[in-house]
Amino acid sequence: MLNALDMRTVLFEGALVCFTITCVMAYYSMARRIYPGFHHWTIGFVSVGGGAFLITLRGFMPAFVSIVLANIMIVAMPFMLTWGLAVFLDVKWKQRAFYAAVVGVFLCLLIWGTYFSISLSFRVVIFCVVFSLLFVEALRISVTYIPEKLGEHNWLLITMLVAIVVATLFRLGISVSEGRAFSFLANSGMIQIISIVMTVLGMVGIMASLIILNAQRMELELKEANKKIEALANQDGLTNLFNRRYFDKMLYQEFKRLQRSSQHFSMVMADIDSFKEYNDTYGHQAGDDCIRAIADIFKDSGGRTSDIAARYGGEEFVMLLPNTDLKGANKVAHAIRRLVQDKAIPHASSTPTNTITLSIGVATIIPDKSTSPELLLSLADQALYQSKLNGKNQIQIHHMSASSG
Repeated sequence: MLNALDMRTVLFEGALVCFTITCVMAYYSMARRIYPGFHHWTIGFVSVGGGAFLITLRGFMPAFVSIVLANIMIVAMPFMLTWGLAVFLDVKWKQRAFYAAVVGVFLCLLIWGTYFSISLSFRVVIFCVVFSLLFVEALRISVTYIPEKLGEHNWLLITMLVAIVVATLFRLGISVSEGRAFSFLANSGMIQIISIVMTVLGMVGIMASLIILNAQRMELELKEANKKIEALANQDGLTNLFNRRYFDKMLYQEFKRLQRSSQHFSMVMADIDSFKEYNDTYGHQAGDDCIRAIADIFKDSGGRTSDIAARYGGEEFVMLLPNTDLKGANKVAHAIRRLVQDKAIPHASSTPTNTITLSIGVATIIPDKSTSPELLLSLADQALYQSKLNGKNQIQIHHMSASSG
C-alpha cells in the first residue's frame, strides 16, 4: 500500500496536517493561557506546513520557491521548536547563534546544490543532517531542563523527537547509499515514504506534547499559588507568625501523633505585661512594633522545624514543643524571657523594670486516651494566669503529677 503512495500526495497531506496543527494551537492560545515560547512553536508548524506544500508544487513553480525556500521553511520548524522550548523553560539558548549560522550555511549549500552543482542526493543529505541536528538540540534542551523546571520528563515529546531523528537518519542513509540514483518525487521508495510519514506523525505527537507542557506549567503555577494562599491563610498578618487557626490545627495533629508514641508534648504560653498601658503611653503604632519585636523572639526561639510559634491573639503568644519534656520547655521559656529582657523595650508605665516584660506559663503532658489537646492548652493557660497573679515578669510551671515530665 505504501508503495502505491505518491510522494506529492504524502507531502500534501503532511502539509494539511501541519496546517491543522497550526489551527489547533492558534485556537488553544486563544482559549487558554499560554506561556512565552508557545507562539514560536506555532510559527514553526506554519513554516513546516508551508514548506511541504511548496515542495508539492515542484515543477510548477521556480526552483527557488519549490526547493530553496521550501527546504528553509521546513528546517525553520525544529529551529523555532528549540528556540520556543528555551523561551518557555526560561533558559538561555547559548547555541542559538551557532544553529542560526548552521541554517545560513545550509541555505548557501542548498543554493549551490540547486543551481551550480545540481544534485538531489546532495540536497537531501545536507537537509537531513541539519534537520536531525536541530531536533537533537531540541531533545537535549527537553531532557536537560524540563525535569528541572516542571518536575518530570515529558516522555511523549522525547519519544516524538527521537522518532523524527531516526526517520530522518533513515532517509539520510538511503540518500548516501543510492547517490545520484536517488529519487524523490518519482519512484521514491517505501522506506523514504515511511520516513516522511513518521515525521508527519511525529509532528502531531510534538503538538500534543507541547500543549501538555503548557498545561503542566499552568498546573505547577496553580499549585504554587495555592501554597501561597494556604501560607497566607495560616499566617498572622502583623507578625508573620502562624495564626490561631493554624495553631489549633497543629495542636490537634501533634497531639494525635504523640498519643501514638507516648512522647512528651509541651506548650509555652506568654503574655506581654501591662500592654494596654503601653498602648496608652506610646500609641498603637508603637504597640504593633512591640508585638512584632516579641514575635521575632518567639520565631527565633524554636530550635527545631517541628517547634511551632504562633500569635494566639492580641498580645499573647504560644509555642508548641512536640517531643519536648518539662525541663526542655522550661529552658525554652527562660530563653524567651532572657531575650525580651536583653531587648529592653522601654515601658515607662511598667513596674519595676520600666521595660517590656512577659508573663509565661509552661505545661507538659504525655498524650494518652485520658488526655486531650484542650487539656494541654488549659494547663498552659492556668500557668500563665498564675504568673500574672504572682506579680508578672516570671515563669510558672503547671505541675501535673500524673502526666508531667
